[in-house]
Amino acid sequence: MSVSLPRSVVAALWVGCADEGDSWLSDAVQAITGTDEPHRTEDDAPLAALLDRLSLHRRTGSVTFGALPVPHEPVGLSGPVGVAAMDAGECVVVDGGASAGALVAVPDVVAFGSALEPGAMVRWRLHHARASIAPASLGEARRMLAEALVIAVDALEAMDVARWRPDAAEEIAELASSSVPPEISDQLPPDLDPRRSDLLVRAARLEAIAELAMADDGAAVTLFAADQRQAALRHVASASRHAMQAASTFSTP
Repeated sequence: MSVSLPRSVVAALWVGCADEGDSWLSDAVQAITGTDEPHRTEDDAPLAALLDRLSLHRRTGSVTFGALPVPHEPVGLSGPVGVAAMDAGECVVVDGGASAGALVAVPDVVAFGSALEPGAMVRWRLHHARASIAPASLGEARRMLAEALVIAVDALEAMDVARWRPDAAEEIAELASSSVPPEISDQLPPDLDPRRSDLLVRAARLEAIAELAMADDGAAVTLFAADQRQAALRHVASASRHAMQAASTFSTP
């Protein structure tokens, strides 16, 4: 089972960790793009130009993070920007506060290929917005994820996911591990705080397993049991999203 981070979370991590100068840009572009076709902006500029603009806005004093909105969990973006972010399920927010406003980069992803040879065309659209967003802190996100882990283990054991989905068994066994799989390690900036990388890895694994399990009721024998397990797994997926948002949050004085 493939485990990776959303493009917007990876972009927020690199923008949040960016130093002065542009030496980080080529590594950031490679980490965000992965196996996609080269990313472009709506003006047909390269991804590096967008990242540089977000980084410059961040230096004015702001909060940067990757947001992962879903219909029942908006992220404080209203109007067309909120709709675009909701449709994409992700965005990068660099919020400069009341004076500077927020820059919000939303990826438009068009997938192609097959499960064996996937590909994607990605075009980023940059929006100006007024944001009212307060991501969870790292400590709060860790507590939420620890609670979600207990819920997930109970739900996965009841569904016997490891039996009917052998591809999930290894990831389930790794849920408590702090090891960073190569596919995520390749996405992270160097010298990222281990607390952030640990939270990101656990969240990515939990979300992937929850999504896989929600696609099939497994051992559920009644509609009530299926509903209960789906509700538990939705809670797990929500905690995972909040954890990724918190781990990709950087504040600039």
